[in-house]
Amino acid sequence: MMQRIYWESGIKWKAMMNGVLVLCALFSVAVVPAIESGGTVSRFAESISGKCVSFDYVYTMDRSGLIMSGEGSVVFQNDSFVLNGNGLEVSCDGKDRWTVDRNAHEAVVESADPENPDYFSYPVLIARDVDRVFAVESEVMSEFNGNEAIRVTLKPAVAFGNVISAEIFFFRDELVPCGLVLVLDDGTEVEMAFSGFSVVSGTDRSRFSFDPDSLGEDYIVTDLR
Repeated sequence: MMQRIYWESGIKWKAMMNGVLVLCALFSVAVVPAIESGGTVSRFAESISGKCVSFDYVYTMDRSGLIMSGEGSVVFQNDSFVLNGNGLEVSCDGKDRWTVDRNAHEAVVESADPENPDYFSYPVLIARDVDRVFAVESEVMSEFNGNEAIRVTLKPAVAFGNVISAEIFFFRDELVPCGLVLVLDDGTEVEMAFSGFSVVSGTDRSRFSFDPDSLGEDYIVTDLR
Protein backbone atom coordinates (compact mmCIF):
# COMPACT_ATOMS: atom_id res chain seq x y z
CA MET A 1 0.00 0.00 0.00
CA MET A 2 1.31 3.46 -0.92
CA GLN A 3 2.37 5.54 2.05
CA ARG A 4 0.97 9.05 2.59
CA ILE A 5 3.27 11.36 4.50
CA TYR A 6 4.12 15.03 4.72
CA TRP A 7 5.85 16.54 1.74
CA GLU A 8 9.51 15.70 2.28
CA SER A 9 12.22 18.24 1.48
CA GLY A 10 13.69 16.46 -1.55
CA ILE A 11 10.69 16.47 -3.86
CA LYS A 12 9.50 19.75 -2.35
CA TRP A 13 12.70 21.53 -3.41
CA LYS A 14 12.56 19.97 -6.86
CA ALA A 15 8.91 20.90 -7.22
CA MET A 16 9.63 24.49 -6.23
CA MET A 17 12.41 24.55 -8.80
CA ASN A 18 10.08 23.00 -11.33
CA GLY A 19 7.53 25.70 -10.55
CA VAL A 20 10.02 28.25 -11.83
CA LEU A 21 10.63 26.17 -14.95
CA VAL A 22 6.92 25.66 -15.59
CA LEU A 23 6.50 29.38 -15.25
CA CYS A 24 9.26 30.03 -17.76
CA ALA A 25 8.17 27.42 -20.23
CA LEU A 26 4.54 28.53 -20.24
CA PHE A 27 5.42 32.21 -20.20
CA SER A 28 5.88 32.11 -23.97
CA VAL A 29 2.27 31.08 -24.52
CA ALA A 30 0.82 33.14 -21.70
CA VAL A 31 2.04 36.60 -22.63
CA VAL A 32 1.06 36.61 -26.28
CA PRO A 33 -2.53 37.87 -25.78
CA ALA A 34 -1.18 40.91 -23.91
CA ILE A 35 0.88 42.14 -26.87
CA GLU A 36 -1.10 44.77 -28.69
CA SER A 37 1.07 45.21 -31.75
CA GLY A 38 -1.83 44.37 -34.05
CA GLY A 39 -1.92 42.17 -37.12
CA THR A 40 0.17 39.01 -37.00
CA VAL A 41 0.79 38.83 -33.23
CA SER A 42 -2.89 39.28 -32.46
CA ARG A 43 -3.76 36.56 -34.95
CA PHE A 44 -1.18 34.29 -33.36
CA ALA A 45 -2.78 34.84 -29.94
CA GLU A 46 -6.14 33.89 -31.39
CA SER A 47 -4.66 30.83 -33.10
CA ILE A 48 -3.59 29.21 -29.80
CA SER A 49 -6.80 29.94 -27.90
CA GLY A 50 -8.36 26.64 -26.88
CA LYS A 51 -5.74 24.71 -28.84
CA CYS A 52 -3.24 22.12 -27.68
CA VAL A 53 0.23 23.68 -27.66
CA SER A 54 3.48 21.77 -27.26
CA PHE A 55 7.16 22.69 -27.31
CA ASP A 56 10.58 21.71 -25.97
CA TYR A 57 12.87 23.96 -23.98
CA VAL A 58 16.42 24.22 -22.70
CA TYR A 59 17.32 26.53 -19.86
CA THR A 60 20.22 28.08 -17.98
CA MET A 61 19.69 29.51 -14.50
CA ASP A 62 22.28 31.86 -13.02
CA ARG A 63 21.91 32.43 -9.29
CA SER A 64 24.78 34.50 -7.91
CA GLY A 65 27.23 32.73 -10.20
CA LEU A 66 25.82 29.27 -9.51
CA ILE A 67 24.86 27.94 -12.94
CA MET A 68 22.21 25.29 -13.46
CA SER A 69 20.98 23.97 -16.79
CA GLY A 70 18.55 21.44 -18.14
CA GLU A 71 15.85 20.70 -20.66
CA GLY A 72 12.24 19.59 -20.82
CA SER A 73 9.00 19.51 -22.75
CA VAL A 74 5.51 20.94 -22.26
CA VAL A 75 2.03 20.12 -23.57
CA PHE A 76 -0.50 22.82 -22.70
CA GLN A 77 -4.22 23.43 -23.21
CA ASN A 78 -6.20 26.06 -21.31
CA ASP A 79 -5.71 25.30 -17.58
CA SER A 80 -4.30 21.81 -18.16
CA PHE A 81 -0.71 20.80 -18.87
CA VAL A 82 1.87 18.03 -18.77
CA LEU A 83 5.50 18.93 -18.10
CA ASN A 84 8.56 16.71 -18.14
CA GLY A 85 11.72 18.37 -16.89
CA ASN A 86 14.19 18.75 -14.02
CA GLY A 87 13.76 15.06 -13.22
CA LEU A 88 10.05 15.45 -12.52
CA GLU A 89 6.77 14.71 -14.27
CA VAL A 90 4.00 17.23 -13.62
CA SER A 91 0.41 16.60 -14.74
CA CYS A 92 -2.50 18.98 -14.17
CA ASP A 93 -6.02 18.44 -15.55
CA GLY A 94 -7.38 21.68 -14.07
CA LYS A 95 -8.59 19.84 -10.98
CA ASP A 96 -5.59 17.96 -9.57
CA ARG A 97 -1.88 18.52 -10.02
CA TRP A 98 0.49 15.57 -9.66
CA THR A 99 4.25 15.98 -9.27
CA VAL A 100 6.15 12.71 -9.62
CA ASP A 101 9.81 11.89 -9.10
CA ARG A 102 10.29 8.48 -10.68
CA ASN A 103 13.88 8.16 -9.50
CA ALA A 104 13.06 8.87 -5.86
CA HIS A 105 9.75 6.99 -6.02
CA GLU A 106 7.92 9.97 -4.56
CA ALA A 107 4.78 11.83 -5.63
CA VAL A 108 2.75 14.82 -4.46
CA VAL A 109 -0.87 15.56 -5.41
CA GLU A 110 -2.48 18.96 -4.81
CA SER A 111 -5.77 20.60 -5.69
CA ALA A 112 -5.86 23.11 -8.51
CA ASP A 113 -8.26 25.97 -7.84
CA PRO A 114 -8.86 28.00 -11.04
CA GLU A 115 -11.22 30.35 -9.19
CA ASN A 116 -8.52 31.42 -6.72
CA PRO A 117 -5.34 31.09 -8.74
CA ASP A 118 -1.88 30.94 -7.25
CA TYR A 119 -0.06 32.10 -10.36
CA PHE A 120 3.40 31.09 -9.20
CA SER A 121 2.34 27.55 -8.25
CA TYR A 122 -0.06 27.21 -11.18
CA PRO A 123 1.53 29.39 -13.86
CA VAL A 124 -0.54 27.86 -16.64
CA LEU A 125 -3.42 30.03 -15.43
CA ILE A 126 -1.51 33.11 -16.56
CA ALA A 127 -2.88 32.44 -20.02
CA ARG A 128 -6.42 33.02 -18.80
CA ASP A 129 -5.72 36.16 -16.76
CA VAL A 130 -2.74 37.64 -18.59
CA ASP A 131 -4.30 41.07 -19.15
CA ARG A 132 -4.43 41.74 -15.41
CA VAL A 133 -1.21 39.92 -14.53
CA PHE A 134 1.27 41.55 -16.92
CA ALA A 135 1.89 44.92 -18.51
CA VAL A 136 3.84 45.35 -21.75
CA GLU A 137 6.58 47.96 -21.35
CA SER A 138 8.14 47.89 -24.81
CA GLU A 139 8.47 45.97 -28.05
CA VAL A 140 11.57 46.36 -30.25
CA MET A 141 13.56 44.48 -32.87
CA SER A 142 16.43 42.51 -31.37
CA GLU A 143 18.02 39.06 -31.65
CA PHE A 144 18.06 35.81 -29.73
CA ASN A 145 20.62 33.04 -30.20
CA GLY A 146 21.75 34.68 -33.42
CA ASN A 147 18.25 34.96 -34.87
CA GLU A 148 16.45 38.19 -35.66
CA ALA A 149 13.65 38.47 -33.14
CA ILE A 150 11.02 40.75 -31.67
CA ARG A 151 11.80 41.43 -28.02
CA VAL A 152 8.84 42.22 -25.77
CA THR A 153 9.64 43.54 -22.29
CA LEU A 154 7.04 42.79 -19.63
CA LYS A 155 6.51 43.65 -16.00
CA PRO A 156 4.09 42.00 -13.54
CA ALA A 157 1.03 44.15 -12.97
CA VAL A 158 0.18 42.32 -9.72
CA ALA A 159 2.15 40.49 -7.04
CA PHE A 160 3.56 37.49 -8.86
CA GLY A 161 5.83 35.24 -6.86
CA ASN A 162 9.47 36.28 -7.18
CA VAL A 163 9.26 37.57 -10.76
CA ILE A 164 10.20 41.22 -11.28
CA SER A 165 10.70 41.41 -15.04
CA ALA A 166 10.76 39.36 -18.22
CA GLU A 167 11.75 39.62 -21.85
CA ILE A 168 10.19 37.27 -24.36
CA PHE A 169 11.48 36.85 -27.90
CA PHE A 170 9.56 35.91 -31.05
CA PHE A 171 11.05 34.85 -34.37
CA ARG A 172 10.76 37.86 -36.64
CA ASP A 173 9.23 36.02 -39.59
CA GLU A 174 7.35 33.19 -37.90
CA LEU A 175 6.12 35.15 -34.87
CA VAL A 176 6.31 32.15 -32.56
CA PRO A 177 8.24 32.22 -29.27
CA CYS A 178 11.93 31.43 -29.49
CA GLY A 179 13.28 32.53 -26.11
CA LEU A 180 12.74 34.07 -22.72
CA VAL A 181 14.82 35.88 -20.11
CA LEU A 182 13.25 36.01 -16.65
CA VAL A 183 14.59 37.96 -13.64
CA LEU A 184 13.66 37.14 -10.04
CA ASP A 185 13.86 39.49 -7.05
CA ASP A 186 17.01 37.81 -5.67
CA GLY A 187 18.89 38.56 -8.89
CA THR A 188 18.47 35.08 -10.34
CA GLU A 189 18.28 35.15 -14.13
CA VAL A 190 16.74 32.36 -16.16
CA GLU A 191 17.28 32.12 -19.91
CA MET A 192 15.27 29.66 -21.95
CA ALA A 193 15.24 28.72 -25.62
CA PHE A 194 12.20 27.07 -27.21
CA SER A 195 11.96 24.66 -30.14
CA GLY A 196 9.47 22.35 -31.80
CA PHE A 197 6.58 24.76 -31.18
CA SER A 198 3.35 23.09 -32.33
CA VAL A 199 -0.31 24.11 -32.23
CA VAL A 200 -3.05 21.54 -32.96
CA SER A 201 -6.78 21.23 -32.32
CA GLY A 202 -7.82 20.88 -28.70
CA THR A 203 -7.86 17.40 -27.20
CA ASP A 204 -9.88 15.77 -24.44
CA ARG A 205 -8.82 16.89 -20.95
CA SER A 206 -8.33 13.27 -19.90
CA ARG A 207 -5.01 13.43 -21.73
CA PHE A 208 -3.75 15.59 -18.87
CA SER A 209 -5.10 13.43 -16.03
CA PHE A 210 -2.59 11.41 -14.06
CA ASP A 211 -3.16 7.72 -13.38
CA PRO A 212 -2.21 6.94 -9.75
CA ASP A 213 -2.17 3.24 -10.63
CA SER A 214 1.00 3.90 -12.62
CA LEU A 215 2.83 4.29 -9.29
CA GLY A 216 4.27 1.21 -7.65
CA GLU A 217 3.41 0.18 -4.10
CA ASP A 218 6.82 1.39 -2.93
CA TYR A 219 6.04 5.01 -3.83
CA ILE A 220 5.71 7.59 -1.07
CA VAL A 221 2.65 9.66 -1.95
CA THR A 222 1.79 12.91 -0.22
CA ASP A 223 -1.82 14.01 -0.67
CA LEU A 224 -2.24 17.74 0.04
CA ARG A 225 -5.80 18.03 -1.26
